[in-house]
Amino acid sequence: MIAPMLKFQLTALSSERAQLLRALQKTQLVELTFSEEEQHASAADVAALSERLVRVKKSIEFLTAQADAAADKKSAKALLSDQIVLDFEAFAAVAQREEALMRLVAETEAWAEQLAANRAERHKTEAQKGQLAPYAGVSEPFCAFADTRSTRCFFGLIDEGALSALEAFVQATAPVDRTVYAGAKQVPVAVFCHRSVEEETEKALSELAFARCPFLYEASAAQELARLDEASARLRAEEAALVRGACERLPSLKDLKIYSDYLDSELEKAEDYERFFHTGATFTASGYLPAADEEAVRAAIAAVTEAYILQCAAPTEEDKPPTLLKNRGPARAAEFVTNMYSVPDYREFDPNGFVFVFFMIFFGLIMADIGYGVLLFVAGFVLARRRKVNDGVKKLASILAYGGIFTAIFGALFGSCFGFSLYHFLPDPTSGSRTDVLTILLGCLALGLLQITVGYILSAVNSFRKRRVADAICDALTWVLFCVGLFFAVFNFLTEYFAIPVPAGVRVFFDVMTLPGVVMLGVGLLGAALTAGRKEKLIGKFTKGFGAVYGIINLLSDVLSYARLFGLMLSGMIIAQQFNGIGTDLISAGTVGYVFGPVVMIIGHAFNLAMGVLGAYIHDCRLQYIEFFSKFYTGEGALFTPLGSRRQYVYFTK
Repeated sequence: MIAPMLKFQLTALSSERAQLLRALQKTQLVELTFSEEEQHASAADVAALSERLVRVKKSIEFLTAQADAAADKKSAKALLSDQIVLDFEAFAAVAQREEALMRLVAETEAWAEQLAANRAERHKTEAQKGQLAPYAGVSEPFCAFADTRSTRCFFGLIDEGALSALEAFVQATAPVDRTVYAGAKQVPVAVFCHRSVEEETEKALSELAFARCPFLYEASAAQELARLDEASARLRAEEAALVRGACERLPSLKDLKIYSDYLDSELEKAEDYERFFHTGATFTASGYLPAADEEAVRAAIAAVTEAYILQCAAPTEEDKPPTLLKNRGPARAAEFVTNMYSVPDYREFDPNGFVFVFFMIFFGLIMADIGYGVLLFVAGFVLARRRKVNDGVKKLASILAYGGIFTAIFGALFGSCFGFSLYHFLPDPTSGSRTDVLTILLGCLALGLLQITVGYILSAVNSFRKRRVADAICDALTWVLFCVGLFFAVFNFLTEYFAIPVPAGVRVFFDVMTLPGVVMLGVGLLGAALTAGRKEKLIGKFTKGFGAVYGIINLLSDVLSYARLFGLMLSGMIIAQQFNGIGTDLISAGTVGYVFGPVVMIIGHAFNLAMGVLGAYIHDCRLQYIEFFSKFYTGEGALFTPLGSRRQYVYFTK
């Protein structure tokens, strides 16, 4: 359900502003709002807090990055946990250690700077080594390859394949000589020529892609490489020492994360204050709070000061209150699915209860296996219990756990366990029987028609909540009547046409309801067509009515979308059976098969389970978002974000 909200306005003394905002922050019950007129430039304290927060976050990033280099990686990884649970007093007490924490930040900044400089120097050294490597076979110092008054020396690298061309040029040109050193693909060469043939020699070398040596060291390549190896080893040792020093500070990472969130909360309050309407002595804050918690907020304010005015009133039609969802149990888990699409609008019906029911039925129908269901439930339950806070990971784990329950239920109905057919309570979709296949397929379509009908009912509920009675009747209930009438009108026809066995009592009931169903179908369609253009003029009334009749095609198309439930269920069962068949064939083949058969089955079922869960989740969400939500859901709401909720690492205990 969506909690009723109150709009409030608080006026108090500016001198007590910090204490009041901290008290409101502690309640986690107040969301502040601001008008365009309340936008002001940031004050100096906002800039200072922002600068400090940036420094702390960079320190956290630096220390986190060093965890992989820690000697005890398991312990280091444990320190990176993002689940820090504290009460508000412990959270606020981090301010008392601000000086020590900022010293740690300064240390990490120095480490980061030294480490960056060290790595830059080491990379430069490694690059130089790469450039010198081709000259390793040259024993003479680089400075020895110099020009004289009458000769030129061309010392550098040439491709091994060009040596024959170079040799031919040297033999054909005088006075020119060359020395070739040992090398790989790039061969060091020294070409000496008289200055009279300098240009000719330089041109020939250029055509052979000759690369002149850039080095003028007084040492040889081997000596220079040895020096660079020593420098590289020294830089690596220094880097390792810096990393070890950083890793020794990893236990302080938790405090830095708490301090980061504390600074963020202080920055939030400072930014908010700059946007309040205030005079020299007072300030006025506006926002929303849950109606049920009005007294708790008043008590929190009164505990700080008696000099305040707090006015609370119900939101007007022009106001856009935030959405605070107050669901429990299964419906709370469904919020994860709904909010992925859009948060419910404050004034519409909360669909999460219905989303849970249909999502889980469809999920269980797609997976439909006892073994898979048990695995999903255990994995989801364990993961949800291990998460200390109700974040996205825990909500997703809860969905998997509930999905596992429904998967096991449908698996029991179909008698399937890890692809093995144990018994047949419901028709077997893999039997190849036309009757079994059509029975399940039509059952999936009937579920789709049911969900769409519920969607139209919820559309009517939303219209009634907004006091739009005509919209509820003409745009929603007429289609409810059509859907219900369609079900009664075609049930006996479809079951007889496809030779689907139906109990005699059920067939008699639908024989009686066929004519009323046709009447309901006709009345609903006629009502929708005649009232669709009630808000239009002249020709618009006709075109809207025609559009309503044409809407039957869209409705039936939406119903057919639910055939994917059968397709996904059938594919999952067949894949499981195929892996079972391969595994049992290997086992029956002999001794080696006793090893490889179970391995194939385990790997196959793991793959099928992973793909099945992914497909079930995606297609299940699609049915909710497109076929269901399109009938009634507005969305576009904004989640209630109370003052002090701008935290990245810390979660408050209740």
